[in-house]
Amino acid sequence: MSERRRVPRYLAELPAQVAQPSGGAPLRVTVVTLSISGCSLEGCYLLKTKEECELTFEWEGNCFRSQASVVWKSSQGEVGLRFLDMDAASEQILRKICANLRLQPLAAIPDDPA
Repeated sequence: MSERRRVPRYLAELPAQVAQPSGGAPLRVTVVTLSISGCSLEGCYLLKTKEECELTFEWEGNCFRSQASVVWKSSQGEVGLRFLDMDAASEQILRKICANLRLQPLAAIPDDPA
């Protein structure tokens, strides 16, 4: 089983910002799904696979911030991030956020046409 499938995912729909190492204005994005190891975002046309960035968002007055790496990208501007080297405070905030979100249902396994 791959690492990204070992933790539950939660439906988030949270406004966020992504700062790129190259500088410039932060990208305004939406965190679509969230887990304790990463997230998926909408609105990230400028990010590239394997690029590192910093994700920031607020939830109930708590600011979550983490370095992340882009692990996949779709042509529709969606990306998957894996969180990198999170400090204890950020991890605690992330766990609290996930505990208060709705669990994303597992995708159905397609029928075998055989």
